[in-house]
Amino acid sequence: MGLTKFGEAVREARRQTKQTLLTMSEALGKSPAFLSAIETGRSKVPMDFVSDIEDFFLSLDYPIESMRLREKAMVANEVAPLDGLNLQHQMLVAGFANSDLNKKQLELFAKLLAEIQLTSTQGKNDNAKSE
Repeated sequence: MGLTKFGEAVREARRQTKQTLLTMSEALGKSPAFLSAIETGRSKVPMDFVSDIEDFFLSLDYPIESMRLREKAMVANEVAPLDGLNLQHQMLVAGFANSDLNKKQLELFAKLLAEIQLTSTQGKNDNAKSE
């Protein structure tokens, strides 16, 4: 089984920070076999463990894009949790999951979503500066 996108991101971060499965597993209190299994997709990625991974790399001055890593974990797990989302978000996720959009439409949707997220991030940064 090949690496998942989540596994690729974690493995690349390990390479960039010169961490092995053993050193990372010791720091996170997990076995090297567990980390290998979530990198390769043999095991599901515990969603609460994603923040531990983010914190681990942040402590090494190598921040991983948290939203992207979380998204990659959801794709690797083949699940998008709805708990904690309001009804409108839940309906949007369900509707999107059941759509028959073609590749071009998906690319346009992804571009629009990225623009919305960028605008949202810029707005938060502007608010923080004015406080």
